[in-house]
Amino acid sequence: MRDDSHRDTRRRFEQWARNPTCQANTLSAVHNVPMTDVAAREGALPSMGQSPFAIARGQSFERALFRSQAESLFEALKASGVVPGNASGLADLRLRMNGGRLHSLDDARSGTSDLLRDLASGRRGVSRPWLVAGATVRIPGGVMLPEAILVLDTLVIDHSTKPCTLTVGEIKTYPDRGGYTDPQELATARAQAGVYVHGLDLVLDELGLHDHFRVSLTGFLVLSRPGFNRPSIRAGEDLRYQAERAKRGFALLRQAAQGLPPGSGRAGIEEIVAAPINYSETCLMYCDRTSVCRKKALAEGNGAVLGDDVARFLGSVPLHRALALMGGGSPVTEAERDLQRRIEEMETLRSLP
Repeated sequence: MRDDSHRDTRRRFEQWARNPTCQANTLSAVHNVPMTDVAAREGALPSMGQSPFAIARGQSFERALFRSQAESLFEALKASGVVPGNASGLADLRLRMNGGRLHSLDDARSGTSDLLRDLASGRRGVSRPWLVAGATVRIPGGVMLPEAILVLDTLVIDHSTKPCTLTVGEIKTYPDRGGYTDPQELATARAQAGVYVHGLDLVLDELGLHDHFRVSLTGFLVLSRPGFNRPSIRAGEDLRYQAERAKRGFALLRQAAQGLPPGSGRAGIEEIVAAPINYSETCLMYCDRTSVCRKKALAEGNGAVLGDDVARFLGSVPLHRALALMGGGSPVTEAERDLQRRIEEMETLRSLP
């Protein structure tokens, strides 16, 4: 029997979504070559292992959300306006290891397809749940090797619209602190939700059900309340850009899948080592290869070593040239002249009372 914990490619999609513009990161995700192995090949020490306490808390939080027919989650979704007051019904497609009843991802995938087909049929007596836990889909087209399977945290099915509206929800355990919630964490959650939005569109096309459902470009995040294991809903999350980025990214993932032989091993590691990188401050949060890539970025004068905001401000001007301009040097390119102008504007603003 195949190990379903490794068949779920969610972790690899999450890895890619954190830095989709890095070719090395893309190859690692598509071919399932862990960056831990790549870092070890380059002599770096792995440091990004998942905390067992964080994993346990995440499992506990998610199980509590779906306990008693998702009573607490329904309550929070109704209060935030994601579902109407009369919404009810949970289709639980989670695996046993995640608190559900199903034995395999194949069962969950079949259950998801059967649910969508039953709802599309319009037959009387068909169960019409408003909430689905663990909806499982396989993305067609060779996006990941050997297969691309996604398990959605939660999915709302709005039966009051024609056609029914599918709304993606992403569950995270970190607390919702209003305007002080980590913006990078929120951006990553939205990127993941955007992947699921586009993935659902592809699956509906494959099943021939696109006329029976509409995938909403507005989703929701389920966070925890500070100090409480209760859900806090961030409704109305605009996923239009994230879904479009996922669409473009899937094309790159397919190219990456075709560019190397499937599977991990020395050949895959060597290809990733040689692949172009795009260092970002987000790499510090998830990638074991960060120390190696940061050294390369520093040698290239990439402003991202001081943060992504610095990189955006400098544009194509390397750090050593920016320092020279700040020290009174003369610009030699149009990009440097533009940077010097913006630096002078900042100096003017700083001198104002």
